Amino acid sequence: MGEEKPDEELMGKRKSSFAVVYDTFDVDNVRMPGSCQEYTPLANFIFRGISFSSTIDYVTIFSFNAIIFIQETTLGQETGEILVRVISGRAKGRPLKSVPGTGTRPTTDKVKEALFSMIGPYFDGGAALDLFAGTGGLGIESISRGMDKAVFIDADSKSLDTIKANLAATGFTSQAEVFRNDAARALKVLERRGYKFDLVFLDPPYRMKNGDALMTELSDKGLLYDDALIVLEYESSYTYPETLEGFRHLRSARYGETAVSIYRFTGSSSMPESSGEEEA
Repeated sequence: MGEEKPDEELMGKRKSSFAVVYDTFDVDNVRMPGSCQEYTPLANFIFRGISFSSTIDYVTIFSFNAIIFIQETTLGQETGEILVRVISGRAKGRPLKSVPGTGTRPTTDKVKEALFSMIGPYFDGGAALDLFAGTGGLGIESISRGMDKAVFIDADSKSLDTIKANLAATGFTSQAEVFRNDAARALKVLERRGYKFDLVFLDPPYRMKNGDALMTELSDKGLLYDDALIVLEYESSYTYPETLEGFRHLRSARYGETAVSIYRFTGSSSMPESSGEEEA
């Protein structure tokens, strides 16, 4: 959107009473500066025939007396944050908050879009598990695309706060459960409570390189429905085995420093041939 300039003649007439009032607003809510404290969804906010959509992260509204100007801002331009959004489905376009600090590596939009194209892209119900959830982006994307519910696990309290905020922003809080625990303990708890999943996202810290062991744990603890899909994300310089007992390798792809492998749970010891790997 082009920058709208103030009417210089009008500004000159009101020079003695000139004032600038500004504020910055979350993409989901806009508040007009001044006395009005009512928040309005940005997607529904229209000014001078301009409709704002969720492609804008933040807006700053400048009020020059009766004249209002809009400045768009892209989240992360100055902070270096990785910008992530819900790619498709009911919450398409919604921006997701990042976990404060630099310790969490969210799945980028490019990788997320590619992996959901491999496994969906849409679902007719089911339950998902987002282990090492971070921002919760993968589990949220699965709900947006049709999963009935998702369980989010992370050991970091900041991650849990971020996940809850992102669930609230997308309207999926009622379809989610969020737990603070490490992966090993979490899987034991889920086993005791009788959970089973149709889709599992495994995105452990790259240094751990334990995705295959976690898949075995999921199988041994009975946490997977027949034909459940496993999405394993890892550093592209590392290679996981394509043959894992109880799983059939469907596809792998590499996107710069990130690699993704897709497996299907077969529940048997047979290990059919892999369907191959690709570069992106």
